[in-house]
Amino acid sequence: MTGLEVRIDEKRFNGKVVLRGLEFTARPGEFLALVGPSGTGKSTLLNLISGLDHNFTGSVSWDGETLYMPGESPSQLGMMFQEPRLMPWLSTLDNVRLVSQSRDASVVRNESQVTARAVELLREVGLGDNLNTWPGQLSGGMQRRAALARAFMVSPRLLLLDEPFVSLDMPTGNRLRESLLALCQRQRPLVLYVTHDLREALAVADRVLFLSGPPARVILDYRVELAHPRQLEGPAVAQLQQTLSAQYPDLLSGLIEISLSSEGDSPQH
Repeated sequence: MTGLEVRIDEKRFNGKVVLRGLEFTARPGEFLALVGPSGTGKSTLLNLISGLDHNFTGSVSWDGETLYMPGESPSQLGMMFQEPRLMPWLSTLDNVRLVSQSRDASVVRNESQVTARAVELLREVGLGDNLNTWPGQLSGGMQRRAALARAFMVSPRLLLLDEPFVSLDMPTGNRLRESLLALCQRQRPLVLYVTHDLREALAVADRVLFLSGPPARVILDYRVELAHPRQLEGPAVAQLQQTLSAQYPDLLSGLIEISLSSEGDSPQH
């Protein structure tokens, strides 16, 4: 199978089981949101998929190849974290250019092409006038814009986003989501997007994976049938959120078991 196959038999952290029996698959180009209680292991799951943490039992396969050897990550992986993680001693442009560096010293980069792509991405996210600005001179929202451009610098086929727009005011968050969706529409990566906000998940995702409380597993794989584009504060998203909340009142607590054959559910692929 091309795409992503995840099977986490067990993941322990400081002796505590945080993930157990967690399985799902996703096809190239799909946008999946991960929703679950705080502390249930959503960020841990992204670290396992990215190869940042390979201390677990189970398997993660990308394009039919099982990962990981230590230090191994999926090819063309892009990541965006809760914090922008920009290097304060590099300009905005150089922060975006940085991820294009190869660990293989024999690989020669075309610097002009790298720079042109970084400039294009920064202009697309609205930072075309801030190429030489230091990160400390950028607002929080502008730093997230730079981090978003950096995540797309590698032309990602797999994009992992860990609450990338958390704590932003609504107008800034909405602008960043629009930039993200525009970039995804053009490049079509497979996206895993962690959020605590059900309405946000329903506004951006093709599928929403609801996780149980720890040890976390998938309790509902829900396919969002609303057509794009969707408005976060629009009536269609609000109605769907209300319908889900009425049908599964304890869903966000992660305390319930749901049959995947229930009306409105989508079986895991």
